Formats: sequence, C-alpha cells, structure tokens
Amino acid sequence: MIKADKTLDIQGLMYPRSRIVIETTMTRLDPGQALRVITDDISTKEQVPALCSYRGYMLLEANGEGGTFSYTIRK
Repeated sequence: MIKADKTLDIQGLMYPRSRIVIETTMTRLDPGQALRVITDDISTKEQVPALCSYRGYMLLEANGEGGTFSYTIRK
C-alpha cells in the first residue's frame, strides 16, 4: 500500500457526485501530494483513470475487493 497524504472515504456516493468530490479534494492538495479514495461506486473503475488522464494526475494504485474500491492518486 502506497502512503497517502489524505484519505477520502466516499462510500455511499454515486457518480457524478463521487467524481465531483474527488475532483474538489484533489484541487485542495499541493502538487506531489497523494489522495487515497475509498468508495463503493463501481463507476469509479472507469471514472478515476479518466479523471487522472484528463487532469494530469498519476494513478499510483487501484484495488477492488468485495464491492469496495480504493485508489491512490498523486497530484
């Protein structure tokens, strides 16, 4: 597991709200900081990599187990 500077647990939120919360939180981080996102929204399997590509963030880690997904994103 990669160390994150901040953890965001958004279980229960679904797209598009989940993406909006991730984007808003990322804008508050300094360049080089990492955010760990914990969610149960299956759409994040496509949305998080797309967000990283679009915004120029680095997706460091992506895991999914038992309906829970976690991502570590570096700004």
